Parts: sequence; structure tokens; C-alpha cells
Amino acid sequence: MWSGDNSGALVEYIQEMPNNSFVLMATFDDGSTKLKPEAKKEIEKLGSTLITKIAFRASWVFLGGKNITLPNDFRKEKILFSNKKWNKYKGWPSEIQIDGCVGQAAGK
Repeated sequence: MWSGDNSGALVEYIQEMPNNSFVLMATFDDGSTKLKPEAKKEIEKLGSTLITKIAFRASWVFLGGKNITLPNDFRKEKILFSNKKWNKYKGWPSEIQIDGCVGQAAGK
């Protein structure tokens, strides 16, 4: 996202997604600096609760969808902030992941 403004394209993509579509998003290094509030609001509509908290060099991963309800016990989002004390890779946070299985019924 460093070259140009991609928030508008992201907002348009999310708004045009078909209902019952899944989306998987992830950042590494910087997904926050140029991400405009309108884009964050659209990501929140997909189910994110942490998108407004991402910061410089934070790792963030999210599984959501348009008009989709994921099981309550499914961990659909994680964030790991950059911290000099804990960073694993010389100033860079470690990778993060979510795992599990989402059945087709979640999208219907």
C-alpha cells in the first residue's frame, strides 16, 4: 500500500463482493498507515473487531465474510504488535496464524 491510495479499491471490492462470500486478509509490516477509515469500516462489516487497532509493523490475520456468521468458538482474527522486546526477526514481529475448518453452511 505504499505506492498510491488503495483504500478506495479495497472499499469497492468489499462492497461488490457477493453475499455469502468468505474473505481472508493478512498484513505484515504495515497495513495501517494508508488504510483509510472508510476501508476499516467495510472490514468491520465483514466481522473484524481488531482492524481499528492495527499499527505500524503489526501482523494481523482475519477470516470473515459478507452476511456470514462463523461459529462462536472459531478464532477468526489475531493481531501481533511490533515490540522491540518480543520481536523475533530483528525489529519485525513473528508470524501469526489462525486455523480451523469452516463448513459450507457458515456461508449460507
